[in-house]
Amino acid sequence: MPSRRSTTLTLVAAGAVTLLGLTACSGQASDEATASGPVTIDFWHAMSGPAATELDTLVDRFNTENDDGITVKASFQGAYADVQTKYTASVQSGSTPDLLMMNDTSTGFMIDSQQTVPVSTFTADDDSFDPDAIAPAAAQYYSGADGLAAMPFSVSMPVLYLNKALVAKAGLDVTDPPTTLDEVATWAEAIHAATGGYGMSMNMADSWMLEELSASGGEDFCTPDNGRGSDPVDGVSLTTDTQLDFMTRLQGLYQDGSALNPGTDSAAQNSAFSSDRVGMLLTSSGAYTTVDPDGTKSVVATFPTTADSADAGQVIGGNALWISGKGHSDAEQRASYEFAEWLQTPEVQAEWAKATGYLAMNTGAADTAVGKQSLTDPNVATMYGQLADNATSVAAAGCVTGAFPSVRATVIGAFNQVVEGADVESTMADAEKSAAKQIASYNEAAGK
Repeated sequence: MPSRRSTTLTLVAAGAVTLLGLTACSGQASDEATASGPVTIDFWHAMSGPAATELDTLVDRFNTENDDGITVKASFQGAYADVQTKYTASVQSGSTPDLLMMNDTSTGFMIDSQQTVPVSTFTADDDSFDPDAIAPAAAQYYSGADGLAAMPFSVSMPVLYLNKALVAKAGLDVTDPPTTLDEVATWAEAIHAATGGYGMSMNMADSWMLEELSASGGEDFCTPDNGRGSDPVDGVSLTTDTQLDFMTRLQGLYQDGSALNPGTDSAAQNSAFSSDRVGMLLTSSGAYTTVDPDGTKSVVATFPTTADSADAGQVIGGNALWISGKGHSDAEQRASYEFAEWLQTPEVQAEWAKATGYLAMNTGAADTAVGKQSLTDPNVATMYGQLADNATSVAAAGCVTGAFPSVRATVIGAFNQVVEGADVESTMADAEKSAAKQIASYNEAAGK
């Protein structure tokens, strides 16, 4: 969901630079703690509303059911930006939590912090852990050269929502949805002409949609290799033919009134769709329970492609669980892993998905009673089909850089100028240059 992907960007960017200067400051007092007996772990998270309620339920269940004397103390730390700011402060004071939930785009920051132990350290000795049970897109996103850096927990994907009523009024067939962005644009123009409403809208809180539309054309958003190779990210790509084509097409929709610009408030686009003022919506699978609570208003289709490429795919959203290393005993680290591993089991993932709107990242969740019931909804089945079929290309893996917050603000700022009529190529070229400077500043602070 949009709120899970971006809040208080300046705070996050400032926190990233601060943390990178503090990696040697965390305390070591508990490193010699015993590796057996009861252990309590502190778990920081960013869940609120129904997700927080479900998470508390799962924590209570684990505390009751585990036979190893582990007690998890979960605490809400605010939105992801708040969590990252508090985490930065905890590094300086040597009081980092044992286990930390962070969102997808903070992956580069967490790796650069050098405060965590890769999950692969523990899975290598865990015969009960099945790496193939994790959806490939989720495993790929949170993996590096040494395997899983963090345990995937919540997964979301970008999808296309179709408003049945407005699509029908435009004489279009909702059972044969558009599959390319050009087709989406044609539908949007037809819906606008026939109904007077908006043909489409998309998330504009940050550059997330531009990243997804790049990936769906097989284009890397960051250079080189989305930061997935041996070299760190040094820039962003915004001016390939595929990117200029889809941004120019979108500009036309906004300029002629076929598309609604919701600004930074995702609630505006969701409300417009729910109240039959927008015919199509490009946003997160996690928005389903908001835009269509009873599952009768919409048809969910796979995210559109922007070019014919074998590398075309979608970048997942969501969050993962990071196990703290420095200042934490072996017993605390292993207890944190045991809890994180339990949270990714099929039954737990199925329950979590049903309660929150996230997608279960354990492929075995589909075979549980709860999972089977969820999949009776064809819209939910479409989401899982897209997740299962997603490409494992570098483009679909997504960008990993700790500079993401500031870069996203720069890119969406430039695209908003495009929406208002600015020249596409020169505006995005300027954004490339600005983003490169921001990344260089971050890399220098990170010692890259």
